[in-house]
Amino acid sequence: MIEKLWSSLSPRKSRIVKMLWSALTMFFIGFGIYLQIEADIGFPSWNALNQGFSIVFPITYGTASILIGLSIVFVDLAMKEPIGMGTLIDAVCVGLGTDFFAWLDPVPEVDSFVFKLFIFLVSLFILSIGQYFYMIAGLSCGPRDALLVAIGKRCKKISIGTVNNIISAVVLAVSWLMGATIGIGTVISVFGLGMIMDWTFKAVRFEPRNITHENIGATVKAIITDKE
Repeated sequence: MIEKLWSSLSPRKSRIVKMLWSALTMFFIGFGIYLQIEADIGFPSWNALNQGFSIVFPITYGTASILIGLSIVFVDLAMKEPIGMGTLIDAVCVGLGTDFFAWLDPVPEVDSFVFKLFIFLVSLFILSIGQYFYMIAGLSCGPRDALLVAIGKRCKKISIGTVNNIISAVVLAVSWLMGATIGIGTVISVFGLGMIMDWTFKAVRFEPRNITHENIGATVKAIITDKE
């Protein structure tokens, strides 16, 4: 439905709406990461890496997320993935969203392990759903997802969820060396996030490797000229 709305708009309005959509969706992803922090049963690998950097260097978790995201952009470029507005919005908005919800702190602190496990599992679904919603805009993936898609294109016989699990395991090893929190949630995320991702994408008939993304130059040109 949202894609039909985009196609009915002029090139300029379509890009602006897509950018706002992506920013809102990535802010939503920030809420999922906040839930993982609140659960406190172990971070998924990328989030553990953010925490590891915030431990080693005197910066906030959100700031670490932004800096790491921007660094991965250079790796994406080396793997010939398009860098677009979605990449930049992801690098900024996910970290800001995480810090915002941490400040707002809408989820009460509960000692129940069952409750913590529940909100952690909810967070994994939020991340997968968020990935789908922002990727369909076609403004290019966020740094981490662009890396996932780039490696996925080179491993076409493996599901995108399995590729995610492999990347997560490698990143987790680095995070552990930096002193990040490793727990049951970490193990669940390494093996479970990819599975949930495959389930979610299959349910909505979405294959991220088939999306043609627009680079930042094409987006800026469409906004300025109002032409494709």
